[in-house]
Amino acid sequence: MIFESVVVDVLNRFLGDYVVNLDRSQLKLGIWGGDAVLKNLEIKENALSQLDLPFKVRAGHIGRLELKIPWTDIYTKSVEATLDGVYLLIVPTASMKFDAEKEEKQLQEARQRELQRIEETKLKAAEQENPKLEKQDTFVEKLVTQVIKNLQVKISNIHVRYEDHITNPNCPLSFGVSLKNLSLQTADNNWKPTLLDEHSKLFFKLVQLNNLFAYWNVNSVLFSNHSADEARRCLESSMEIRPSVPVSHDFIFRPISANAKLRMNPRSDVDFSSPKVDLMVNLSEVAIELNKPQYISILELLGSVDMMSRNLPYRKYRPEVHVHGNAHIWWKYVITGILEVDVKPHLHMWSWKHIRCHRKSVKCYKDLYKTKITSKKANEELLKQLEGEEKSLDIFNITLARQQAEVEASKAGLRIYRPGMEMEEEASQGWLSWMWNWGGEAETQTKEVKTGTLDELLTVNEKAKLYTAIGYSETAANPNLPKNFEDMKVNFHMERLSVSIKDKKDKNEIIKLTVGELKSTLTQRPGAQAIKVTAQLSLFEVTGLATKRPAPTLLSSRKAATGAGTPLLCILFETNPLDGSANQRLHAESQPLEIIYDAITVNSMSEFFRPPDELQLDELTNATLMKLEQFRDRTAT
Repeated sequence: MIFESVVVDVLNRFLGDYVVNLDRSQLKLGIWGGDAVLKNLEIKENALSQLDLPFKVRAGHIGRLELKIPWTDIYTKSVEATLDGVYLLIVPTASMKFDAEKEEKQLQEARQRELQRIEETKLKAAEQENPKLEKQDTFVEKLVTQVIKNLQVKISNIHVRYEDHITNPNCPLSFGVSLKNLSLQTADNNWKPTLLDEHSKLFFKLVQLNNLFAYWNVNSVLFSNHSADEARRCLESSMEIRPSVPVSHDFIFRPISANAKLRMNPRSDVDFSSPKVDLMVNLSEVAIELNKPQYISILELLGSVDMMSRNLPYRKYRPEVHVHGNAHIWWKYVITGILEVDVKPHLHMWSWKHIRCHRKSVKCYKDLYKTKITSKKANEELLKQLEGEEKSLDIFNITLARQQAEVEASKAGLRIYRPGMEMEEEASQGWLSWMWNWGGEAETQTKEVKTGTLDELLTVNEKAKLYTAIGYSETAANPNLPKNFEDMKVNFHMERLSVSIKDKKDKNEIIKLTVGELKSTLTQRPGAQAIKVTAQLSLFEVTGLATKRPAPTLLSSRKAATGAGTPLLCILFETNPLDGSANQRLHAESQPLEIIYDAITVNSMSEFFRPPDELQLDELTNATLMKLEQFRDRTAT
């Protein structure tokens, strides 16, 4: 079997980017034995470098990571994954002492990850042009379905916290997210946890989420002042939310629990009695809160993040003494920083000496890389020379030189050896070949991992057993799906959502918005290239500020004349409906609302969102919009 090697390689590469001193040999032995347990792992200081934010890990700890894989009967028995005790304390980079050697090492690691990402993007783009990928995608899809079918996951005790005394030294802040438990279990058709039934046509998964909350503390106690072990213990104790324990956090949203029920039909390509994916998500109550000190702190941090990013290049010259009484030291820092970072590099860049040296370095790197990709196995000396040249070149020039080397090799008719990528002279590489090279550098493969087509990796009997287990056939053609067949169905139900805005934590709400019984569905019918979205809302209410009077009702659906059981709002959007009466259909139906204007509440809201005079809102907006866009794109991905 080759799947043991796959798991070892992927885990080594994934964990290696985030964990300090990973014992790869112990991990390999554990995986091959069917039970790998890793305890007390330390998370790297630069684990968040891919977010491109001026933050670093002050203390990071993974208590236990366990994998149980029944290699002798992997197609029918459960694979169990357990992750427990992940505690992450994040601080601004500026708050950590500068270490030139460590910074250089982290810079090179980040550069290699970015180069690997670029290579993977190029590889995927080349694969998309392959007309044979449709069959391969079907195979991967069925294999993933089989993995989910046999997977049991338990994640518990997660706490990620950011602390900052740089943004406002007089009022340090902290915010974080905590999760008590998240589990994925196999269930029966009554949604009771059970063992896997191989004879069932459908399989059921139950997802449970408990005690997920987020907080934002102003004028906070800082855990980062303690040692790494003490900080971890503080993180562990501060995530406990019990009635008998005083709450130490100012919540952004209060602890929530949810459950999801997933029903999958692995034979949906021939059995149209049930959707391939049928997901039901239920949320009991979500309570979101925001007070004025939190709002100001958020604005201050957004502006501070941009300033911290600008200051990163000058960090190595920054003195460690206070400004007061040491003006000459800080003036020297300003002059040295501007000269070394902004002036001298610009002058040096356009000198003929540097241009000649740069062109020579790029040409040398191009020739070395050309030798590497046209060699079946690059020697250690060649790899060291490439690594040395990469230290003096930026990512743009490295990528450009690599592209030129590939073009020259192709024009010369040379065979390019790139693991996971198709050769011009060879048959198509399978999905498995790409999998070997996912998440790490091609030249650092472990010896246990093989590359090649699926036929080379598996014997005839192993391949037949795999295809039978996941319900895949190389000769089966994609059927013409019925137009009324629902391939995917997602139902979402939230009992209650409340959003409260307060002037202070212990004051009455300035405004409170309440939404009740929100239901939505998403249905996909690939046979008709159709999609249907519905949403239904039963209650919508907004109350204002209670001063020396009861809280006024500004907007309400309760007092409006609606029939018993009639939803307040119903929206339906559908493409290519079954009756064929239209290409797109939009239907909206709303019941009346009562709206009352309250001047005290409106004026209080206007005052709440007015930023302090010392906060430059224009600069904040321009400086942070790009960062917010980048962060949104990354989190969406």
